[in-house]
Amino acid sequence: MTKLLDWLSSQPGDTWQQRWMATGAENLCGAAWVELPQRWLSERGPSPSHDREDLASGLLMLICGDVIRPALPWMLTRTHRHLASVMAQVRDPDGFARLHQPAAAGPASSRKDAQIAATRIATLLACKGGRIGDITVGDCVELVDTQRRVHARGGQKKVDFYLRLRAMGIFPEDAPATIGAFGLALGQLSIEELVDRCQIRCQPVRDVIVDYLRERQPSLDFASLDAISRTLAGLFWARIEALAPGIDSLRLPPAVARAWKDDLKVKRRTVVGPDGKSVEVTSPRLIAKDELMRVRAFYLGIAQWAAEERARWGPWAVPCPISDDEIHKAKERKRRKARMDQRTRERLPVLPILVSTTDCPRRRRPAPGGGRHQARSSDSRHRRGSAQSHLSESRRPPHQGRGDLQRAPAKP
Repeated sequence: MTKLLDWLSSQPGDTWQQRWMATGAENLCGAAWVELPQRWLSERGPSPSHDREDLASGLLMLICGDVIRPALPWMLTRTHRHLASVMAQVRDPDGFARLHQPAAAGPASSRKDAQIAATRIATLLACKGGRIGDITVGDCVELVDTQRRVHARGGQKKVDFYLRLRAMGIFPEDAPATIGAFGLALGQLSIEELVDRCQIRCQPVRDVIVDYLRERQPSLDFASLDAISRTLAGLFWARIEALAPGIDSLRLPPAVARAWKDDLKVKRRTVVGPDGKSVEVTSPRLIAKDELMRVRAFYLGIAQWAAEERARWGPWAVPCPISDDEIHKAKERKRRKARMDQRTRERLPVLPILVSTTDCPRRRRPAPGGGRHQARSSDSRHRRGSAQSHLSESRRPPHQGRGDLQRAPAKP
């Protein structure tokens, strides 16, 4: 913490919050902010390898101690493995104890979801101050809206924290049962907001992506527009900037293009192992060629428009780094078919067990009505027999009884 305070002391401002805002650290996503104090420390002497961890730990203590309050969008771009536990010790032990009571009484599988919800709540305390009892419904709505804007993932786990807070009884009685009541009011993001979720540093490239999406917008629904923006701004250009910092042209060097394609083939995610340590797990990206097709369409669309509006699109019309052979999907279709067949072969042996399991309760279930149903069935058969007998008699010739029919002579 001392190293961090030394760095903050060199910034202008009367309070620690003002000095923190003057550093510009929140303009850097994730853990990249550490480069600023680390560079300042290295200019004043040798920088040990553990400075990075010391600075991150010092910032955590300043946040939990309510010395500085970072902005909510910046906090959501970072991982916070220890934020909830330290916040519980420093800020609100009783509130977090109440929060963890339902999870402690539930199954072990629910503890991970409870930890994610606790981290969301600790993030609110870090940015808003106070304790858990001071959180309002408006704070929760702001958090959900910010998560959507900064491209934070998590599905239902993004809003589970609201349900837990409501169960604790800290909201008024007329508070909505779910945060989804506010979701429809948020509306759709603008094209600029869709692109800015990915924090593109090169403003000209960011602007051309926005212009491209605006040209495509009339022919796309919002879901398709959202997917294309994620590909172009996130999976494509944000990764390119990470591989080649400072790049400002769509004309990619061959080495950068190859590195990006290799990086696109795998998905990386961080999971917490049984020992509590974060581990990076990789898996193949099954729709990598779909992403390549979107980027290729981006390049080819600009090249076509440049022929019509050279002043606007001409400077961005460059050769596409993705060849036509790279987007052929014949092998992918065969592999998908092979995976489907393999799943069928794996599940086929247990099909009789599934049928038996679902059919046995039906067979053991008594018929509706029991014996009364059988009595009604026999009565129905008796009535149908009487009706048929009456119908046969009604078809006999007039003035002719049953005996007359038996004595009637045969025709010659």
